[in-house]
Amino acid sequence: MSVNGSSILSNQELSQNSFMQLMVQQMKYQDPLNPMSNTQFLSQLAQFTALQQMTAVAQSTSSTQTEVQNLVTDISMLLAHQLLGTTVQIKNGSQTVTGQVSGVQMGQNGPEVLINQQAYPLSDVEEMNS
Repeated sequence: MSVNGSSILSNQELSQNSFMQLMVQQMKYQDPLNPMSNTQFLSQLAQFTALQQMTAVAQSTSSTQTEVQNLVTDISMLLAHQLLGTTVQIKNGSQTVTGQVSGVQMGQNGPEVLINQQAYPLSDVEEMNS
């Protein structure tokens, strides 16, 4: 859609500038005998402002959630690193594996400890002995 040759919608989002262009066009073409009331205008402006603020909060929340997840991953990796040289017991399905942690690596689902050349998720560690 365009107003005076300029695009209103870009990437399926209504920008503040686009909203103002729509409001000007609405006022320009309104019925002179039945004009839009101030209440209607302010109501539309308040709705748009509320939508903008909710979008900003949603983006901020998503960004914060990503940062918290990154922090959790970093802390888990540091904790796994502290297990180097420690004998641990791991619950691997129905069997229990006991051995000394010889390495730590980042797996697809988070930190993993290496025992006897085999990687196990840090979350599977059940017991630690020095």
